[in-house]
Amino acid sequence: MSAPQKLDNIAKASSAWGDTMPDWIVILAEACNAETQSAVAKKLGYSSTAVSLVLSNNYEKGDIVRFEAVVRGALMAETVHCPVLSTEIGRDVCSNWQKRPFSTASSNAVRMYQGCRSGCPHSRIRVAPNPSSTDV
Repeated sequence: MSAPQKLDNIAKASSAWGDTMPDWIVILAEACNAETQSAVAKKLGYSSTAVSLVLSNNYEKGDIVRFEAVVRGALMAETVHCPVLSTEIGRDVCSNWQKRPFSTASSNAVRMYQGCRSGCPHSRIRVAPNPSSTDV
């Protein structure tokens, strides 16, 4: 009985993405080859199914732009300047702050929640106009 073959995630991604395969997909596939999809998914805060769907270019119901930001931060060490913290943070950290619900656990949590929703250039949150304010 032979040992199970390890799936080549680079070949899988290349087949699915073709010539348009972005650099962050290559990095994701290489990370999955070096470890496992489950281990990489855990690092990213996603399920292994989500990682598989992204590699297969089938992540239709998810936010692929957010997924890319998390990969770029967690696996590629990309940073952004956080205006609330006045320092550089990983793109994945920035993305994680944006998805957090409001919390009064600390003054920092409140500031980050408000900052991510108050015109931060890195925020992907689209704040609806205040319905109580009316133009007359």
